[in-house]
This record gives sequence, C-alpha cells and structure tokens, in this order.
Amino acid sequence: MRQSSMPVVVALATAVALCLVSQVPSATMASPIVTPNPHQKTFTRPSVKPATVCGTVIGIDFDKEEFSVGFVNLTNQVELIPNKDGDIYTPSYVRIIDFPDDSSREILFGKDALTRPLNEREEKLKKAIYEERKKYWPVQNYSLPIPDIDFQFEPDRAYGLGEFNSINLQKFYWRFPRSVLYTQEGVMMVGDEWENVSPRSNRGGSWNATGQCPGPTDAELEYGRKRREKEYMQKLTVVGLLMGQAKEMAEERLREKVKFAVVTVPSLTDKSHSRTSRDTPPALHTEGLVRGGLYPLRVLEQSEAAVLAYEPQISKAERAAGGIPQTVVFYYLNRFTEGISVFETNRDPAEEDFLRLKTVAKYHFYPSVHERMKKAMARYLYEMYTDGSHIALDTPRKDCDYCERIQDGYASNPKEQAMAFLRHDIEEVTYQSRTWPLDDSENDAKEEWFFVSMTEYVMLTRKEWRDFERAWLKTHFGAMLDRAYEKSGVEVEARPQRIDHFLIVDESRFRNRTSSIMREVLGGSAELNELVDPVIKHKLGFVISHGAARVADYLTKRSSRHSCP
Repeated sequence: MRQSSMPVVVALATAVALCLVSQVPSATMASPIVTPNPHQKTFTRPSVKPATVCGTVIGIDFDKEEFSVGFVNLTNQVELIPNKDGDIYTPSYVRIIDFPDDSSREILFGKDALTRPLNEREEKLKKAIYEERKKYWPVQNYSLPIPDIDFQFEPDRAYGLGEFNSINLQKFYWRFPRSVLYTQEGVMMVGDEWENVSPRSNRGGSWNATGQCPGPTDAELEYGRKRREKEYMQKLTVVGLLMGQAKEMAEERLREKVKFAVVTVPSLTDKSHSRTSRDTPPALHTEGLVRGGLYPLRVLEQSEAAVLAYEPQISKAERAAGGIPQTVVFYYLNRFTEGISVFETNRDPAEEDFLRLKTVAKYHFYPSVHERMKKAMARYLYEMYTDGSHIALDTPRKDCDYCERIQDGYASNPKEQAMAFLRHDIEEVTYQSRTWPLDDSENDAKEEWFFVSMTEYVMLTRKEWRDFERAWLKTHFGAMLDRAYEKSGVEVEARPQRIDHFLIVDESRFRNRTSSIMREVLGGSAELNELVDPVIKHKLGFVISHGAARVADYLTKRSSRHSCP
C-alpha cells in the first residue's frame, strides 16, 4: 500500500465518528428520525439520550460489496433478515434513475440494481446525459463551477462504495479482475515490504521542455478538491438509501418502528489489494445511517464485531477467572488477504454487563498467502534441485503444451526457466491438494513430480508437501503476530503474557490446519480456548453479522422503552 495521508484522514474520520456516537447530548429526541433530502449538502444530527432508546436495536454489517441486517430473537438466537429475494446478504449497490421530464425518481437495490436491463425511456435518458456532458469536455477553465451534470446519477450504472464509485452494467464491471502483484521469486513478503507496492504506482504525467513535471496548478488542485467533495456527497446519498433499505427490511420483519442500530465499519476485505475499503471512512456510515432514518448507537470495526459474536463464551470465562481481563487473538485469512488483531476485555464487571474490547495490536495486509506459499515452495524445490536431489529422464518430456513457451521466454536465464517450470507444476498440485484426504497413509505416500527442465524433475511425497506447508504457515503466523505488535508500537515487555482465547476465520484452502498451527504459535497450553460455535458459520460476513446483532441485543435490553412511537 502506498504511503500517503490517507491513514491519517481515516484515523481522524474514525475519531470524529466514534466521538459523535459516544457523546450524550443534553437534548432529548422527542420525534422520529426523519430522512433528509438525499441531495442536501448538510443536515442536523439528531440528539439522543440512552433513556430515549426505544424498540429493537438492529445490527447492520455494512460492507462495500454487501450488507446484512440482524437481531437476536426471543430464543436468544441471532436471526439475519432475508431480503425480498430470500437472501440474507444484499449487494451494496443502488441504481438511481431521475427523469427530468416529470421529476420522478426510480430506485433499485441489490440484485435489481445490478441486473435489471434498461428500458426504452432509460436508454433515452442515458444518451441525453452523455450529450449534455460532452459540452463540458475537456475542462478548459478550472476556475469555473463543476457542472451538476457530471454528478447526475446515470441509469446504466449501479452506485456503491468501492474504489470504483459506480458499475457500468452493460460491461459487467461489477466482476472486476483481481489485481496481481509480482515480486522476486521465492521471497516471502510480509507487511512493510508491500506498503509501497500498488497496482496504480505508475502514473502518466505531462513534462515540460526541461524534462521536469510542473505539477498541478492551484486552480487544478481546488477543482480536484471540489470534485472529491461532490463524490463524497454522492456516496453519502448511496449509503443513506441503502441504510433506509435495511431499516425497511427490519421493520417489515419485526412489525415495529426501528430507529436505532449498531453498524460495522469495514476494516477487513475478501477482495484483492485494489478493492479494499481505504476510501470508505467511518463517518460515511454514521452519517449515512442518519440519512436512512436510523441513529448509530455503536460503531464497530469488523474484527471487533467478529470477536463480540462470541461475547457469551468470553464473558463466562472472564467470570470464571474472577473478573480477570481476557486476551483474545483474532485471525482472518482467505486467498487474497489476511489480518490479525489482539484484544483485551476492558470493563468493570460490577458496572458493565456486556463485553467491551480494548485493541492491543492489529495488522492487516493484502498480498495473497496462497501466492506467497507457492513462491516459497518454488524456492525450496529449486534448492533441492541445486543440491542434487533431482531425477533425470532418459528422453525429454512429450505432450507438454506449455514447455515450449517457457523455454522460449527464459532461454537466456536457466534459473528463471527452472522456476517457471516449477511454478506451473506447483500451481497444478496446489489445486489438486484441496481434495487430498487428511490422515491417510496411502495418500501421504503418493509422489508428485515437479519439473525444472524438459528432462529433470524434483520429487516430493504428499506428506512432505504438507509438512512444508505446515512449517511455513507456523513461521508466517508467528511473524504476523510479531508484526502486529511492532506496527502497533507494543514493546516486548508490554505484550500480553498469556493468550486466553483465539478465533480464526479461515476461508483459504488451509482451513483444516490453521487452528492447530495457530494453537502452537500461541503457546499450545491446555488453557488456551478456541472460540468455536457450530451455529456460527466460519464465514467472515456471517461472524461479523452475529457480533453486530449481539451488541444490538444488549442495547435493546438496556433501553427502558419496548417500542418506538
């Protein structure tokens, strides 16, 4: 990730959002929250006291790709509310169609926003917007106001919160190809080594006669700032409409007025580096909630919400330990990214009857652990080859459709040619290994061949393959935990002396092994408890939704009013 001022901006936005949520104004909210005009630039945040909280507080896990709405039902089970299509997750996209001829507006949500084709009237509107915008292309004077037509919602675009503000439906850009970042073969890159790597590192620019880039003028900078403001307001409109949809779903299921919510702030992702939520500040969610007719009682980071899904188990352990604070490690892993957080329970049991978490350390980064594993495996196999642990064939390989391409591409570099052969075979074995049975001696004894040339190969048994993966993962998990402490500024002597619980949400191909490996990394004591609940599927969105609903349930029970007027 490129180093920039973005982390500072996000940190400030987080602080402001949490401050606004946590303060208790003197005024009392005496009337229902009204949804403001989504086009207005400012609005007054309604004030609220805890005593005025009414009805069922809902939990909203609101991510860039999809959102879910949940609450705790009468049987003390988390229930996620399905949308009109019967799905508990709704795509976080809106299509807004404003017809100027009769000032009418049509709004489509979720799947409808992404899939419904344009009708004849919408096609005409699309062409009219395009023709109007052409009048202002290219920008000749940066001192002039930004044309409103530039930010008019287009009928053929679904608007969301990702790096791309909208999706061109006709080109199906909502299935973006994932970015791929390449590094030197065999190097396991962790953390800081990736911070200056970005798919958008190379940018074009204009150069003057002396070969120097003059940079933007003050007018261009101000023009860009104003455009970003308009983009933010456009996103705020989108969030407000989506939050209003969440409110409507909840009211239909609960058959009562819903005015209060707990919302999660995106901090984790199941997408590649370029699709992260770096550009989605928490203030956008809190302000969007108000626009949607809801008041945010609590704002949760996604990793915090995931741990709070297991609040009953952690609180029980805390009480059994005589109120001693518990330390929890949360680790998230999928094929694109991973993150680790260390929390400590932070409360006075005599005054607070629901778990609160203090963040001790956290670290999140984007390169795929699968790709790093394959690079490490290629390096290991190449070292075996150079040490003489290889086998030669009597005749060159036949029926190899990719061999000629590799030979031609790396003809001048034997090492890179060997690595290219290895990468190809490792990719195939990696794909096949997902179906290998565990603890099967017959399967473990099977051999896999990894070619380094047309006539030479290195051989591993499947057991040796898995032993390497396990050793590599153990080293990597330990490095991740150390890096979390280092990046969070936690000195060695200030680190927790013991870990009481750990939670793993693993959506990678290693899911059958990460639990036992992480237990070893964290010390492997018998007292170390893994947070597991068969009711909660170990999918990131599912766990986060449960955590938000648990917090919402606590706030519902703490309120003194059973229904909202």
